[in-house]
Amino acid sequence: MTEIRIFSFAAWRGGRYVGLAEVLASLGALIEGHRWQLIIDWLVSPETEAITEATANSLVTTSHLIDLFSGDGQLIDGELVGYADSPSAPEVRIRAFDSGHWDVQTDSPELLEKIIMLYPDAHELPEW
Repeated sequence: MTEIRIFSFAAWRGGRYVGLAEVLASLGALIEGHRWQLIIDWLVSPETEAITEATANSLVTTSHLIDLFSGDGQLIDGELVGYADSPSAPEVRIRAFDSGHWDVQTDSPELLEKIIMLYPDAHELPEW
């Protein structure tokens, strides 16, 4: 088992915001079958009510989250906890921090490698 590491990268890239749907879609097959618990602290979206209802008290598939956030929705502050096989052991956590950064915590070498490849400015954080 690999040690858990955390990487953070800017959500604003080249003058445009990289939203949750884009972050999830960019990770592709590595998280395709995951189910997610979404903890929303602050969300700005014309679909806020629909997103809140769809994610309350249930695990949501990656594709459903991408659909929910593919519009103008912006998760300002919140966290996604992703489960691959075991609902008791999350494989990845993704945190929106003040709509300026995305933080990814995982022990998956493949996910870490993909994050670093996609977001070369990603830097390691000492703690969550």
